[in-house]
Amino acid sequence: MQLVPGSHLGTYEIIGLLGAGGMGEVYRAQDTKLNRQVAIKVLPEAYASDPDRVVRFHREAQAVAALNHTNIAAIYDLAEAGPTKFLVLELIEGDTLAARLRRGPVPIDEALGITRQILEALEAAHEKGICHRDLKPANVKLTAEGVVKVLDFGLAKFLQSSPAAGNLTHSPTLSVAGTYPGVILGTAGYMSPEQAKGYEADHRSDLFSVGCILYELLTGRQAFEGETASEILAGVLKSDVDMTALPPRLNPRIVDLLRRCLEKNPKKRWHAAADVRVEVESLTGRSSIIEEAPRMIPRSRWQRAWPIAATAIVTAMAGAAAAWLLKPVPARTITRFTITLPEERQFTNTGRQLIALSPDGENLVYVANRRLFLRSLSGLESRPIAGSEGGAEAGVLNPVVSPDGTMVAYWTQTDQTLKRLSINGGAAVTVCRSTAPYGLSWSVYGIVFGQAEKGIMRVSPNGGTPEVIAEAGPGMLAGLPQMLPGGRAVLFSTKKQADSWDTGHLVVQTLGGDRKVIVEGASDGRYVSSGHLVYAVSGVLLAVPFDLNALAVTGRAVPVVEGVSRAVLWSAAGNAQYAFSDNGTLAYIHGPAALSSTGDLDIGLFDLKGGVQPFKLPPGPYRAPRASPDGRFVAFDIEDDREPAVWIYEIAGGSAMRRLTFGGRNQSPVWSPDGEWVAFESDRDGDAAIFRQRADGTGAPERLTTAAKGESHRPHSWSADGSVLLYSLHKEREATLWLWSMKDRKAAPLPEARSATNIEGSFSPDGRWIAYQTHDSTTVPGQVYLQPFPPTGTKYLVGAGGHPYWTPKGTELIVNTGPGRSAVIRVTTSPRVSFGQPQALFRDQRAEPNSANGRRNADHMPDQQRILGVTRGATSPGAQAESGITVVLNWFDDVRARAPRN
Repeated sequence: MQLVPGSHLGTYEIIGLLGAGGMGEVYRAQDTKLNRQVAIKVLPEAYASDPDRVVRFHREAQAVAALNHTNIAAIYDLAEAGPTKFLVLELIEGDTLAARLRRGPVPIDEALGITRQILEALEAAHEKGICHRDLKPANVKLTAEGVVKVLDFGLAKFLQSSPAAGNLTHSPTLSVAGTYPGVILGTAGYMSPEQAKGYEADHRSDLFSVGCILYELLTGRQAFEGETASEILAGVLKSDVDMTALPPRLNPRIVDLLRRCLEKNPKKRWHAAADVRVEVESLTGRSSIIEEAPRMIPRSRWQRAWPIAATAIVTAMAGAAAAWLLKPVPARTITRFTITLPEERQFTNTGRQLIALSPDGENLVYVANRRLFLRSLSGLESRPIAGSEGGAEAGVLNPVVSPDGTMVAYWTQTDQTLKRLSINGGAAVTVCRSTAPYGLSWSVYGIVFGQAEKGIMRVSPNGGTPEVIAEAGPGMLAGLPQMLPGGRAVLFSTKKQADSWDTGHLVVQTLGGDRKVIVEGASDGRYVSSGHLVYAVSGVLLAVPFDLNALAVTGRAVPVVEGVSRAVLWSAAGNAQYAFSDNGTLAYIHGPAALSSTGDLDIGLFDLKGGVQPFKLPPGPYRAPRASPDGRFVAFDIEDDREPAVWIYEIAGGSAMRRLTFGGRNQSPVWSPDGEWVAFESDRDGDAAIFRQRADGTGAPERLTTAAKGESHRPHSWSADGSVLLYSLHKEREATLWLWSMKDRKAAPLPEARSATNIEGSFSPDGRWIAYQTHDSTTVPGQVYLQPFPPTGTKYLVGAGGHPYWTPKGTELIVNTGPGRSAVIRVTTSPRVSFGQPQALFRDQRAEPNSANGRRNADHMPDQQRILGVTRGATSPGAQAESGITVVLNWFDDVRARAPRN
């Protein structure tokens, strides 16, 4: 269980979480006794009872405590507070070397200086008989003063000929453990060949890692690359490093130094850190080849030689001119850096487009705090664009910059319109009315955007009535469009409305002509001027050569960028968050590597103050958790793109997750009041209908409803006595609520419960009332209503919100009022119906989807003290994707190199 800010471990007060790994969580803390800030590394509670892991934890403390060096993070104490064991470490402020490398290669002399300090740390450790064995950029910090600090000697061991006492614990990087031969420890991209083979590792392994780090400092790329750990390890064992990627005119002694560090055979490698340090020191300031001094022509013979000299000069000048004209254009440096949002600024959670680049690559526009911000890539700060304010609960989205770079168009939720205004701010001008668009782009051929109900629309930036240029088709969603150069065709994505974008297709349609699918199982396509089509599959961008005349791909697709945020709002409607300029600059929001995984999500229990106790399930795409009536179990679905299934988990953690459903796509579980059954949506027989299965998994699933063609049924709530099941029926452009009688096996509509998009409902605990949400458009939030049950034809407006559900006592409703925000509304039904003012419950880290098209991700526990919900993990979209925007200069050069055209 993670420690919360304000909690104490002995005399140390926790301030916040710094990071987590296989061997523990690291916190920033205040030493209240000595009045200083420190880093606390806590051994996970699950490991505290494991003697082998405790042995390794103590070994780490002893290893680091034996070192006292400027370039090694110090250890202050090894302590216990009750069952919790923890290290008290020196708190190092600054970026890790990994963070610095995300901005691109390091200047040569700076790279040598960093390497020298790393070597000084290793030299001190090796003299004490300790090797690191997990040296990598993430374990090196750079302070503001330029001092290098080597962290995490968690894999260090005292050099010895015999194994250490006791079986040692798992590596935080590759999960096979110990110091015995045959055991792998380390990080794939930086471990030595002997480590990769599981052989005994010594100080020479650290020097191999130093070589990997220096290579990456000089080139901006890893020495050994691959899509999987297995591919990387294969490179470590068999492949030579590409020395041609090193900077031009590099001193050959540096190349030789690298070759000796990266020797596969440790006997041919450098043997001592001190020797490498001395070599690095001798090269500092001499990193480039020194030009030879030109030979002087003796002046004594000048008068006799001048005709020959003149002829030679003219010839040389002509040759030099020809060489200059014919020489290849030097490759431009591909530079990467991150624009970090200020602490008080967060991306607006919309699931739609959030960033845009001007065509000249000079300006970046992004959506944060429900308004537009402008950042010049040559400047240091972002500023709000005046006139784009969205209001307290409204907002803007889908920014796009005009072809001349002077204007920005966007959609505003306030009045459901597309607008444009000067990129420097001013009065916004309405272009047209529109519901929330699925993608927006602006070219000399007009503004094009996707509409859920119509397809691809085009409108003049000067205003007017939008025209349909490509229809969506029945039950389909078309969006994310781009007019192709020449203006004769439009590129866009299409999918079934209920499916993930990863099941969609990239489509090209000539205006007024034929449509053809060019890539299956992809979306977010963009044609770029390098002659490629770039598109997204999950959180990965791929590039493929594209013939603009034939409107066809002409080669093999290759990955070009990994970890692009897909859905800031955890919904399948989420755009891939990237943009590019005409001159080859790329900007993207870093996020989960797979849309289907929606990042590292977990399920947990939230107290009424917002504190969370995660279940610590394996990270996955958990959705729609529902607590059993006795509070012992939770049912949820795992919504991957292959076969979504319903699972059961014992909240006490006494057993592993148990899969309840098999065959077809199964989702949206709902417990019966007696806890014996779980109803769920399933397409196992071809129609998206409702089935029920015994909660213990025994017996065969039982069909309840039958969905007609074009319909889908989804269960929401059982009546108190279990006689009626409330479910939604989705068909084309309307969603309605229905009541299924378990006795008569018949369905009847709930009067007045209709929605243009999503609809959800919930029975009150006494079974006498039904609360439900509707949406007249894709605006967020929707409207929550109350109806008596059995229906009387009367309904009451509760207020704005979505995903309504009851507290166990039945006198309050909880509604979602925005990303991470919930409110409690008191409900009085006697002697008359009335509602209290919404009271903010807490702002939390729940992964709650858009109520306009997502399912509720929360439920109240029967104990009335906690809320069950999906929580964001350390690398989920809400944690990582909101940290900043990665910018890559000269990105098209990288695309051309990775996906060459024929």
